[in-house]
Amino acid sequence: MSSYPQPPIQPDLRRELRMQLLAMSARSFEFFAGNFLPYAGLEDISVTRYVGDGGIDAEGTLVAGSWKLPLGIQVKRYRNNVQRPDIDRFVGALSGRFSNGLFVTTADYARQALQKATTSVPRVLTLNGEQIVSLMIEHRLGLRASPHNAEKLDIDGDYFASFEAMKNLWSARISESPASYKAHVQQMASDQPIDLNPDEDLIMLNTLGYALRVDPARLRRWVEDGTVVPDAVQPQSSGRSSYYFRRDHIESIRRALNLEQRPASSQAWKQEFLDFARSRNLSRSYKPVMIKAFFSLVDREGKVSLEDLVREFRNIYVQYVELGQPLERAGSLMVQPLTASDQEIKRLIVNHPLERFLIKNFMEYDQEQGIVRIAPYLWRELLHYEVMDVLERADEQMRYYVSREN
Repeated sequence: MSSYPQPPIQPDLRRELRMQLLAMSARSFEFFAGNFLPYAGLEDISVTRYVGDGGIDAEGTLVAGSWKLPLGIQVKRYRNNVQRPDIDRFVGALSGRFSNGLFVTTADYARQALQKATTSVPRVLTLNGEQIVSLMIEHRLGLRASPHNAEKLDIDGDYFASFEAMKNLWSARISESPASYKAHVQQMASDQPIDLNPDEDLIMLNTLGYALRVDPARLRRWVEDGTVVPDAVQPQSSGRSSYYFRRDHIESIRRALNLEQRPASSQAWKQEFLDFARSRNLSRSYKPVMIKAFFSLVDREGKVSLEDLVREFRNIYVQYVELGQPLERAGSLMVQPLTASDQEIKRLIVNHPLERFLIKNFMEYDQEQGIVRIAPYLWRELLHYEVMDVLERADEQMRYYVSREN
């Protein structure tokens, strides 16, 4: 794998996403933050108040494998850097309630603000605008494939409009008029938190899908056929509807759909990954081929360049064709692996086998750097013989697929 970083993909995309975030109303940005935090690695989130100067906007648990850290959270839609007094006020709000906090901003941090965050008690973790945008690109938040070029991503106007539409669901609670805003500021100044009722803490369909580890497209089909019932619906100008769900309903929806609980330990994560990698539920051969290609190339950090993955993915199909045992039949791009372009194979990998691993949180995909990485907490736990077993099972799955198709 090349040690040189790949050039950024669509360098203007980061700027466009930042502009979209800064263009949102204050209320809509609060809704965005409540939906964004799970993608930053937080669970058990509860929104505790409207965004206020120095207050706690949300609570959550930062999760990395089996490691969990309760946090108080503040989110700021700033154009200018966060300053030392912002961190001082936040530390004051955390004191006596949280040992750690997370400050999230669309801007960046002044040097003195960062120094205070790293040395204060309670300690403050920081997330800046560039990191927010990176996570949005990684999870395609606010992005969709261009209708004219599948390799290009466009801004998804419906995504941002969904947060604006959420304001209508709250119209009975607080108006956007100057008078009500003044009253709201006065209430915040009294340092009394404005707790949200459970029916007010809503998440969007994509966020629910991420929490359940279910493809949002599948979840939308379940909503549209009545399998899952949203708590609120708002029509969009595009003709599609935005669906909203109470955050406290996530677990009841999980149980109703008979979905697995999120693993609670590193060993449980590893076992679920191994079970998933070994499973033989095949509609196409893509998953075992990607597994075989990935683990044949993976470096010591658990990384593979997508360019190398595409090449090895193609090579495996070519080998089977040369043996007179093609892995795919009519209707698949990989029927003729030598005529498929690199871009076509890349799109197939990202949209099919890799997507399944991403949804399960087993892998990460850095689109800008063109790197696929197995989740670090899995890579630390996997033993050599387990990787060898996964590769052997992938071979078995491919042989099974060939025999089933013949």
